Amino acid sequence: MTSGSNLPERPQLRPVEVSRISREGSDFFLLKDPRQLSDQPLLVPVPLAPYLQNIDGTNTVEEIVEAALSAGGQPVPPEIIDDLLNRLDDMLLLENGAFVGEMQRRLAEYRDAPSRKPALAEQAYPENVDDLRGYLDGFAFPYMNAGGELRDSVAGDLKAVISPHIDFERGGDSYGMIWEQVRGQLQDVELFVVFGTDHNGDGPRLTLTNQNYETPLGVLETDMGLVDELARILATDDGIDDHPFVDEMNHVNEHSIELATVWLHRMLGRSNAKMLPVLCGSMGRSLIDGSPDLDDHPQINAAIQVLKRVASERRTVFIAAADLAHVGPAFGDPELIPTESKHRKRVQNADENLLEAITSGDRKQFFDLIKSEADQNKICGLAPIYMTLWASDATSGNWNGYQQCQADEANTSFVSIAGAALY
Repeated sequence: MTSGSNLPERPQLRPVEVSRISREGSDFFLLKDPRQLSDQPLLVPVPLAPYLQNIDGTNTVEEIVEAALSAGGQPVPPEIIDDLLNRLDDMLLLENGAFVGEMQRRLAEYRDAPSRKPALAEQAYPENVDDLRGYLDGFAFPYMNAGGELRDSVAGDLKAVISPHIDFERGGDSYGMIWEQVRGQLQDVELFVVFGTDHNGDGPRLTLTNQNYETPLGVLETDMGLVDELARILATDDGIDDHPFVDEMNHVNEHSIELATVWLHRMLGRSNAKMLPVLCGSMGRSLIDGSPDLDDHPQINAAIQVLKRVASERRTVFIAAADLAHVGPAFGDPELIPTESKHRKRVQNADENLLEAITSGDRKQFFDLIKSEADQNKICGLAPIYMTLWASDATSGNWNGYQQCQADEANTSFVSIAGAALY
């Protein structure tokens, strides 16, 4: 059996989002690209699942077919398999196919641009400056004169901010509350280090970029000298080829840092402060018993020590663009979690324990609380919050704006968020 001449000899399917749907009496798997390189989903008939499972980079096309048949898969004509592989490649879903050249082209285009363009303008918030200011002011208004219900502020110099990264429509009140609380403490800051969840990044990994972050309100200049210093350290990581930049393309569409910087830019107005945007790959492996302590990762540890040194030399505030729990059927859980369920309260109690650890500056307790429950609540802000606590050396703080935001039409799934100011 042969395949298209431009296909790799041993094709490898990239990580994809998969859901099962029915259409016109037939069942399909719906494949979506989490990196959004292709905005069109791919429908794959369910009987082809055994073939998909073996597109893993270790098998030739003939071996893919043999493995599928051995697993009880239905025989299909060779041209069907060829068509499947070519459609996967056309949609840039093969790790070692057309995806490689397209990623190189897009990365060069991204790096050559004057700045990193906002990916969510006109989707998650207005692109027009006046409209955006009015939109954000609507969320912040109750707290602009400290008239809202805020927890008491903590004395001392602001060291860090925990900001949500959920969309403004659902999380706007929490954004407005925390950013208005810290507004007066941002004006003398020289450097903002923004750690954001990399929803498509493996880890543990810190992904850098030299691009400035643009918002409709202007451009936040990236500290390229600091990027270079950290990149030299991270590049010595033998476990990850090109550790600091291998996932740089994730900056293009990742919403976590973008949504935090829109609010940061609103607070700053015109400012000479610089920014260091850092995407944080998953810390999931670190939660497994017997895994190395993240603090012992030599390159990440060294990078954090550089940030500590920089913070001692110039006024620096660290920002974690981070949500909390993701629970319910929308996130793969079997149990429905309606609004009045005891499960909601259990999650809230767990979240509040995390927030108390955060506002004590205790990253070890924060991590251990998540690990003790095997991350059953899927805390997607784990990595950026951990890095923020580590780098900032915050010892106190207060949290505000806890919300459980609807995540499916039936309101049986939710994302929890809150903001915090750390000192």
